Amino acid sequence: MLPNRETESIEFKKTLSELKEGIISLTSMLNKGGVAHLYFGIKNDGTVFGQEVGENSIKKIANEIKNFIKPSIFPKIETIEEVGKSVILVTALGNERPYSAYGRYYKRLDDQDLAMSPSDLEKAFSSRDATYSEWETQLTPYGESCVNEDELIAYVEKANDANRLDYRYRDVQDCLTRLGLMKDGFLNNAGLYLFGNNKPLAVKLAIFATDERLAFIDNRRFEGNIPECIEEALKYVASNIHFHAEIVGFERVEKPEIPLEAIREIVINSFAHMRVTPGEYNEITITPKRVRIYNPGLIAMNKDPREFANGNVGSKIRNPLIATALYRSKSIEAFGTGFRRAFDLCDAQGVSYAYGTDGIGFTFEFFRPGAMEGKESAGKKAKPSRDYEMCRVPQNVMRTDEKRVSYNSSEVLLRRFMEENGGLLLNASDAAKELGKSRITIQRAIQSMVQKGMAERIGSHKSGHWVLLSEETGIAEKEAR
Repeated sequence: MLPNRETESIEFKKTLSELKEGIISLTSMLNKGGVAHLYFGIKNDGTVFGQEVGENSIKKIANEIKNFIKPSIFPKIETIEEVGKSVILVTALGNERPYSAYGRYYKRLDDQDLAMSPSDLEKAFSSRDATYSEWETQLTPYGESCVNEDELIAYVEKANDANRLDYRYRDVQDCLTRLGLMKDGFLNNAGLYLFGNNKPLAVKLAIFATDERLAFIDNRRFEGNIPECIEEALKYVASNIHFHAEIVGFERVEKPEIPLEAIREIVINSFAHMRVTPGEYNEITITPKRVRIYNPGLIAMNKDPREFANGNVGSKIRNPLIATALYRSKSIEAFGTGFRRAFDLCDAQGVSYAYGTDGIGFTFEFFRPGAMEGKESAGKKAKPSRDYEMCRVPQNVMRTDEKRVSYNSSEVLLRRFMEENGGLLLNASDAAKELGKSRITIQRAIQSMVQKGMAERIGSHKSGHWVLLSEETGIAEKEAR
């Protein structure tokens, strides 16, 4: 039964000739309540008009959504038959508000799409949900048969031994229900990704011959649950960095070029704070100069991680159920200490690092000391470690040695605007108008990004333009300076 009127989450369009207006409505509805139902083939008054569904109709809608809605959404597009006529229904969910359409932001008021004012936009970004708890608690169709009971029992024993759980194991359903990971016999997303035996998660692992990341030495994809993916990622890094020998007392000790404890902090954090989205993966990338750890999802409140490390900002947990489960098993030592531990370990060993966001995910890079000095390491590669005792983890910005490169809210908006316009900014006035900011604010933002090596001016003062640089290029330029 089709709805008979438009609401804050339902929009009618007569035909696909109104596709652009429909895309705008999708974002305004998502910005309102996180749910959107867009129909093509229904008049504004609810009368079924019918939509001719050709060979490329669905593809056309999907491509328009992919190209012009940011952040990315993954809608369901289907054809419905009503009174002998075809209607296309686009259903979308989204908790990464605010969403933009064609570089602009809209809000929903009853059945109307209204452009967001600067104050609306500022409020939307500042109030963006700091957690993915809505996703975590969504129930899956999987039950206890999808759980490796031996792994669950071992987890409970470890948590009890750590005095972070006081529970006598009975059975799968009782245990996971008490942990908030199952309801009415069905695993929620957090439970599935923590203890599922059907390989719900994937991590991409790669080694490149050069820092330009053009030629693979090794490229693989590992599938498993969160603990399995963490273990595989840690082993992969430990197997592919260099160690050198030090004499401590009368003992010969193998010392890694990057502190393994710091790597462990960042790797585990990348899974604890990830955003699970189809087609996006956690990644471990190793090049001659860097070990790069990436996860989908942004840092809470767009803060510099050093603010969390210094205790200036309290810990903000993206996935509360997942993080709590990792804490109970001592994978995480304490909430909010991961950044500080990683920074302190690197600083003590003289290891440089960088961290930052691209508007979609968070990247942390360790700079390999031997490579940074332009010298070949005399050490040897480590064998896979089997005795990792996992700790805590971090999130957002850019730092090389003692210099940080961070994005404020205006720079984040400007970067997204440039990404949506082919990586270019022709003039500050256009961006200011589209983003609802003053011209001087945009000018300051672009000047700051140029100084940080994240953007570059091409051409003369009168006829030139700005080009957005990749984070990797930006870091390289700062090193060259």
